[in-house]
Amino acid sequence: MLRSIMVEMGDSPHAKAAMDTAMWLAKAFRARLLALTCLDEHTVQHEHIRRMVEEHTREQQASFEALCADAGVECVSDMEVGDPRAALVHLARKADLLVIGSAPDPDAQARGYSSAASAIAREVARHVLVVRDSVPAFKTAVVGYAGRENSCNALQMTAHLVEKTEGTIHVTTSDQDVARAEAVLNVGMEYLDPYNVTAVAHNASEAAADVLLDTINDTHADLVAIGAIRRSKLSMLAFGDTASRILDWSPAAVLVCR
Repeated sequence: MLRSIMVEMGDSPHAKAAMDTAMWLAKAFRARLLALTCLDEHTVQHEHIRRMVEEHTREQQASFEALCADAGVECVSDMEVGDPRAALVHLARKADLLVIGSAPDPDAQARGYSSAASAIAREVARHVLVVRDSVPAFKTAVVGYAGRENSCNALQMTAHLVEKTEGTIHVTTSDQDVARAEAVLNVGMEYLDPYNVTAVAHNASEAAADVLLDTINDTHADLVAIGAIRRSKLSMLAFGDTASRILDWSPAAVLVCR
């Protein structure tokens, strides 16, 4: 399912949670871990600052590699200097899943732009897992299911994750046409039959983002999964208002699947 996982390293609590999460996933799926540190070229312009930052990065990478080795995880570290977001977008192609750490940013859209996590998820061509301030337990997950390929992939990936903990998946769908929503939801529920998970169906007619956020809060979920399609930057709505709102607002870790 996951053969290679890339994680963005850093010193923030969210970055450290992402690193721990990536290591757990790599062990659970016997995947190769790629640990990437992105140094902003604007903050390391002076030579002495760059040497200090690079030395700290090498020490951090060596420590993380040692932790991975103790856990039986193959880990390779790399360091890039330039635009961090561009580096992540480009190098994430080497992995099946990119794991990054980021806090929710409910005010991002009000300010007229998406959060950093939303911007990265918009551009990366692989699955992206955005971790908050702690490692998700993968015990209770919410999946937005619409029957399309990307949401099918979100459901499948979540099933593989939650099966590791024998947890619960809350499958949600939202449509004004009740009969159509029920038909789609039934397909999603049947899809989970082979997995060792508990599946709970949620059908509503409200906006999909509202349904997902309400379900996350009601169930105290630690993961929400959504499908998203990479589209042209010319259209803000192409990425999907639902995906952007969940990435900016969700208190739980967010899995974006292609």
